[in-house]
Amino acid sequence: MPRDVRILLLGDPSVGKTSLIMALVTEEFPDFVPPRAEEITIPAEVTPEHVPTHIVDYSVTEQDEEALHAEIMKSNVICVVYSVDKRESVENITTYWLPLIRSKSPKKPVILVGN
Repeated sequence: MPRDVRILLLGDPSVGKTSLIMALVTEEFPDFVPPRAEEITIPAEVTPEHVPTHIVDYSVTEQDEEALHAEIMKSNVICVVYSVDKRESVENITTYWLPLIRSKSPKKPVILVGN
């Protein structure tokens, strides 16, 4: 069993990655959403598997591609967040995000999150 789990949220700008993280932490959707959330650690005691879980928010506007590649490699699972009402966001899953993830870590589990 892993000692901890690292979940990376990535996707196009303004699809709701940070809002989802903040809603998880505060249990409500925030009025103000910063461009990127700081890494969140959920203690082992409150997870069903009793494993600390780290949730990492990647922001295209706040971070460079080198940071993205490093986060892909460090993560255990990646959530690709997309906007259900923005066609380009949906298309970028197969034209950009999945090819990028597969080129860096071919066997990494990926979860698609429509928001």
